[in-house]
Amino acid sequence: MKRLILVSLATLALSDLALGQENVTIEEHQEEMDTAEFSRLVERYNDIIRADEEKLSMFTIDLIGPFFYAINNWGESKTAVNSVLDLAYEKKFKPNWSWRAASVYAADRSAYRELRLAGGTRYYYNMKARILKGKSANNFSANYIGTSLNYGRRFHLEDNHFTWNLAYGIQRRLGRRMFLDFTVGFENIFDAYKDRETGTDLFVNFRYGLAF
Repeated sequence: MKRLILVSLATLALSDLALGQENVTIEEHQEEMDTAEFSRLVERYNDIIRADEEKLSMFTIDLIGPFFYAINNWGESKTAVNSVLDLAYEKKFKPNWSWRAASVYAADRSAYRELRLAGGTRYYYNMKARILKGKSANNFSANYIGTSLNYGRRFHLEDNHFTWNLAYGIQRRLGRRMFLDFTVGFENIFDAYKDRETGTDLFVNFRYGLAF
């Protein structure tokens, strides 16, 4: 009887040990699956923002302005002025510094109304950290602090506008040929349009479109 009890206890112990080992194996397999899934998500995200592509210059064309121009000028009575061509060229002169030049042509249904020109620099303050972490190459996908001088000319009013901007922004490459760029900052107006005042204003700008 004692021998039967000992055999039974030994069998239960071995069963518990085997079950425990099986649970550990399942948990390890689950952890491996979770890690692999996370790695795939990171790899997919890096593909989207072109993380492994080093790019020292970039030419961008905004598509949001033309979209709103088409909407606001749909119909005979619409005469809203919107940007119809928004171009920018950016070039690195250090891994986290770049020069940037931009031009915007605005129009209503009948004619071009305004030209805006800008030139300045951007400092991508977290670029090196993103590169070291493997999140990005030197490819304009980072957060930045930027400053620029801006000139505006309204043709139909023969009116000029001159400002200096200080801004914070987030820029990302999206796929092979797209980008987004969100900027918020302060605009110091030195020479104002006739219907504006000199001083400091808050501005927000969002660009989304093609990148080359």
